[in-house]
Amino acid sequence: MKNLRWLLTILISIGIGMAISQTFLKKDTIHTEKQEGHHEEVNEVELSKKSQELIELKTIEARFAPLKKAISVMGQIASDPEYSIHVVTPQAGVIVECKAEIGSMVKEDDVLCLIKTNEENSILEIKSSISGVIIGDFAKVGNKVDSVSSIYTVADLSKLWANFDVYEKDISAVRLGQKVSVHSIAYPEKSFDGKIIFISPMVDETTRTIKIRALIENIDNLLKLKMFVTGEIISRGEERYLTLPSKAVQIIGDKKVVFVQFNDGKFQMKEVRIILETKDEVAISDGLKEGEQVVTEGAFLLKSEILKGELEEE
Repeated sequence: MKNLRWLLTILISIGIGMAISQTFLKKDTIHTEKQEGHHEEVNEVELSKKSQELIELKTIEARFAPLKKAISVMGQIASDPEYSIHVVTPQAGVIVECKAEIGSMVKEDDVLCLIKTNEENSILEIKSSISGVIIGDFAKVGNKVDSVSSIYTVADLSKLWANFDVYEKDISAVRLGQKVSVHSIAYPEKSFDGKIIFISPMVDETTRTIKIRALIENIDNLLKLKMFVTGEIISRGEERYLTLPSKAVQIIGDKKVVFVQFNDGKFQMKEVRIILETKDEVAISDGLKEGEQVVTEGAFLLKSEILKGELEEE
């Protein structure tokens, strides 16, 4: 049975591949250019609108901009005091019933506990003034409470703090308001967006790092308090380069190339020279002009068509 399923999977995959290949062969063309002393070199691909949609082709305009740099940091998640409250009783008394505990999800005006007051000997409902999660529970039946001591802490965890340590060598590139991309090993495919809201004026004498804080959008309340996270602080220098996303650049042999769209269906391969490179971007010095539309999504498949055309020429 396992062998049969395996065989069927292979046959289906081959069928899909042949179908896509036929789409290209029927409607798209590959152009060549004579190079002195060499065989004809393929440097242009023509794709129909249908083929472009099939490979989800996308382009970006080549432009001069400061090169983006990502500073990697490590830190921990904490609650934001501006999005949390301490629940107290307006009158002294004794707790007679508890309706919430650590981790309970509550809504605004939900009753958290009941208190029998000392003066009027009546039952008082203690409610939450915000929607959120109980992160502090100091209520026990029979406990005496007053108007000073906190009974519960309720936090809205849709926005959190991420506290990071930044090395001295990197702090010059960190600014208030900079974007931060936060990641957790619990959700490897997800990224949580935030911005820097605090930079400490002091250096830790032991670690030689500076504390910074970012306000994070906690998507679906996935991030938990005290969870360890990593962050990438996005910074840009002052010098401007002709920049492209790294995924736009393809390697063919010993050449680095990009694909430039010069009308709706034609794409020309151009060799480029890269002078600087970061995780997500490259700076180009030769081979490309500002304003040209360069393929990002779908560049690898265009490269495959070029290579296939070269094999056919041989």
